[in-house]
Amino acid sequence: MNATQDAISRTNRVFYELEQINSDYKELSITVRSYVITGDSMDLRHRDTIKSRIEASTDFLETTLLDSLSLAYLDALTEALNTRNETFGEEVIKLRKERGFREAQAFYSENDDQELIVRNIPNLTQNIKGRLAVLLDERVKLSELNAKKTVYVIVLGTLISLGLVFFVIFIFIQDQKKISLHLNEIEQKKAELQVLTNQLQSHNARPLNFSHLTSHNLRSPVNNLNSLLHLYKESQEPSEKSLFFGHIETVTRHLAETLNELMEALKIQEENAIDREWLDFEEIFQKTIETFSADILMSGALVTRDYAKVKKVEYNRSYLESIMLNLLSNAIKYKAHDRVPQVHFETFISGGSIGLTVRDNGQGIDLEKYGEKLFGLNNTFHGHAEGKGVGLYLIKTQLASQGGSISTKSVVGEGSEFKVVLF
Repeated sequence: MNATQDAISRTNRVFYELEQINSDYKELSITVRSYVITGDSMDLRHRDTIKSRIEASTDFLETTLLDSLSLAYLDALTEALNTRNETFGEEVIKLRKERGFREAQAFYSENDDQELIVRNIPNLTQNIKGRLAVLLDERVKLSELNAKKTVYVIVLGTLISLGLVFFVIFIFIQDQKKISLHLNEIEQKKAELQVLTNQLQSHNARPLNFSHLTSHNLRSPVNNLNSLLHLYKESQEPSEKSLFFGHIETVTRHLAETLNELMEALKIQEENAIDREWLDFEEIFQKTIETFSADILMSGALVTRDYAKVKKVEYNRSYLESIMLNLLSNAIKYKAHDRVPQVHFETFISGGSIGLTVRDNGQGIDLEKYGEKLFGLNNTFHGHAEGKGVGLYLIKTQLASQGGSISTKSVVGEGSEFKVVLF
């Protein structure tokens, strides 16, 4: 197992232990609450078991996290867990044993630890995940450096090959009867050189494409998570809080899955291959909808789909998720201000090509003015604060690597239609 595989394995295990700590702390709080109500000693034994699991998880993280900043975040997480357990938990249990249900219940209500469960503990675990994402970015930069070294080696090999070609030409040109043979060999070498050049360009572009993929595809779920946390904080009804908390858990799970998929994509990039698998359009669509649940709720957007013509496709998972995520993100981000946003996804098959059409009723794009720049890097056309000019460029780059393409029809003030040919 090479260094990259080790890093992926350790990161996956760290994410699992962090999610386990979140889950165990919720269960710890529920167990204390149950003991206040019932006074059953079984709750106390169960509480001790949960505490042991949390200690085992933090011990593992202490031995696995080698970065000083990650360890500092872990110390803050451990301190929050210990402080809450030793003060709130022990005090409630003591009151229940010595003074009974009423005083323990009153103290529990006054010092309810839902804020710690919903915000503090998840925020501290998210800090650790964020730091690991930074370390992953550093690994990508190192991969780019290695790619440049590879470029130099290939260029040197190309120059040597050209030297050999010219030497062969010089030797054989002395004999006029073999001129035709020499010309054929020259054309063959030129073709080989072109193939080598294309491979070099593709290899050198992959680290940059992966960097854009990582930064851009993580931005939307993180922004959506922040919106859900804001809605949770502002809501007053317990039913609303429960609804938003469920969305927060779903988005957090998808964020962890996205990180895992991106790390797997990094492994594939280093192995100089693009992995494909059979994907269900409905599954990718549902994940995209859940990722943008906060934006859909706040905008009131109506998002529909029709996958009757093509239900499944053999494609790269990270690329298909990125394409659907960016097109939905743009449709909501650049919605019209005077009507409810409507977005429709529909698959199609034309000849031997499979594709996806995405229509919206948003602001539209002036194609006469911006058409040539539409799919360029860092080009924005609506002045939106969150617009970075990366999404459409990333889609075009990913499709081109698979032999696909993207085109658009748009009317200002009415909306846009993007036609994506996957291959």
